[in-house]
Amino acid sequence: MEQKPFKPFLVSCGLKEGYESSGRVHTTSDARNIIQRWMETRLKQQKKITAGTLLEGQFIYPQINGEEISSTFEPAIHYKGIIREDASDEEALEMLEDLATDLAKNLNQKRVHVQFGTSYFIIERP
Repeated sequence: MEQKPFKPFLVSCGLKEGYESSGRVHTTSDARNIIQRWMETRLKQQKKITAGTLLEGQFIYPQINGEEISSTFEPAIHYKGIIREDASDEEALEMLEDLATDLAKNLNQKRVHVQFGTSYFIIERP
């Protein structure tokens, strides 16, 4: 068994557009198609990609309205894996930012969360 550097990543993204209950809800298949298209596009451009596992999940968060406190949830995806040893940290961050930006744009998300190693980033769109 060969030991290699461990550079884990996780990209998490909600599937519901906006914060209103009437927002369009995308599917995990929509997210998978975006990730696959991202991979294929980058490979055609001879750029590095990262393979991973796509998991269904839920974001759970509080809602505070004056004295009233409740909570809600929305469907989410989590794409996780390990950056290959032939990619530098700078290359890894570039590809993860590119993927997160693509997910944010195509799923109409204001925020996409990215973890790389022990660091955490948020991609925010206006």
